[in-house]
Amino acid sequence: MNARCPVLPANCRIILIILVFFFCSGAPHVSAQQVRPNLSGTWKLNLSKSKPAPQRPFGGDRYKIKHLEPRLEMVHEGNTYLYVTDGKQHVANISPAEGKTLAKTYWDGDTLVIEKRQEIGPRDSSWVSRYTLSQDGKSLTVTHHVDRSSFSAAFDESLTYEKQQ
Repeated sequence: MNARCPVLPANCRIILIILVFFFCSGAPHVSAQQVRPNLSGTWKLNLSKSKPAPQRPFGGDRYKIKHLEPRLEMVHEGNTYLYVTDGKQHVANISPAEGKTLAKTYWDGDTLVIEKRQEIGPRDSSWVSRYTLSQDGKSLTVTHHVDRSSFSAAFDESLTYEKQQ
């Protein structure tokens, strides 16, 4: 018997090539989303591993984070902030004491970046925070670069938090 491979018409071959291209080009995008760390948990500040700004007082500083990509809910210092990791500016918090906080949240590799601007009446503050999870998932490093603050001059700090649960 002489078996022949069926030959696809030119239109079918083109469609097949296009489908293979889209399938292969979509694969890295899916895997890149899967490597993003989940920041969920309760995190307590470890002052001995941190470099806080001198003008900032600290007590029992904690974060409580619920992270279900692309949404994050962070409770910090009694305030709840809601973020969306789409790179667009959203209202993250509104309170009488803290005013309105606008935030642009996005991923830079495996680091979460939050650019915030807080409007408190005529005063405002802006800063960039970066959240990086350790390889073992037990510590969270948060760096802040404060550009403008209604209460102080610009400053930088690096804070290390340890997972509590």
